[in-house]
Amino acid sequence: MTHRSIFGALGAFAFVSLASLTIAGCSSSDDPSGSAGKGTAAFTTWGEDFIETEIPATVFVDGWSVKYAKYLVTFREITVADKSGAVAAKMPKGKVFDMTKKGIKSIITFPNIDAKNWDHVSYQVGPPSADADLGDGVVEADRALLVTNNASVHVEGTATKGAVAKTFEWDFGAGTLFDRCEGEKDGKKSEGVVITNGGTDEVQLTIHGDHLFYDDLQATNAKVRWEAISLADADADGKITLDELDKVKLVSIPAEQGGYGTGAADGINTLKDFVTALSHTIGHYRGEGECFAKPL
Repeated sequence: MTHRSIFGALGAFAFVSLASLTIAGCSSSDDPSGSAGKGTAAFTTWGEDFIETEIPATVFVDGWSVKYAKYLVTFREITVADKSGAVAAKMPKGKVFDMTKKGIKSIITFPNIDAKNWDHVSYQVGPPSADADLGDGVVEADRALLVTNNASVHVEGTATKGAVAKTFEWDFGAGTLFDRCEGEKDGKKSEGVVITNGGTDEVQLTIHGDHLFYDDLQATNAKVRWEAISLADADADGKITLDELDKVKLVSIPAEQGGYGTGAADGINTLKDFVTALSHTIGHYRGEGECFAKPL
């Protein structure tokens, strides 16, 4: 699976700008239906096979595989707007999902939106409020776990190589704003959503499970690996904690274990720093589409 980088320079992390991409689609003043009217924007999410089933050993360059037991995220403040600042719709509160649950899941539907290209769509992944809605298959204990830990993302799983198995359970606190999103629609790159008279533009906010195991913050250069994370198990209890990752300096990781490239990013010195930076890259738009990503 190919992923384009969303890195450029924002704060302590590096995120790539979309400004250099050629965007095809209507301007915010266009009426794509050819006449005035109303339509609907429907937002869904999916974790792909990598989260729902497993990331197989064929994806990892070092022979490991990973199976998630839980992958909790909360979508917040999905906003449909245009570049003038006009807002057509905004999600009133967050909704918690476990991306390991099978199938495409509905987040929210906005009816009665003026028919045109709303070219500024954004969303957040962040800690939920205590009254956040629950997605299909999500129980109150999942929401409570995120609330208690003030976590934007909670992942649990097992990495396996031959007879060796290592478990992990990680919480990432800081949320992420995915802004000015674009993706492919009808074979062309399009910003935001295109609402037609009487039509529905369905947008998938896709979560990518392999990003947490990249070895480079520039996704175009990254390979998926686990070996250095496995070796962080200092107490040999078979469980890899973020505290253990925090003790592994990136400069100490030999090249054959990935090298872990940080590009122009500052303040990323340990494996914990690195994996935390990667947690801000999990969100995509219409599958492989991208947004400007900024830690909150």
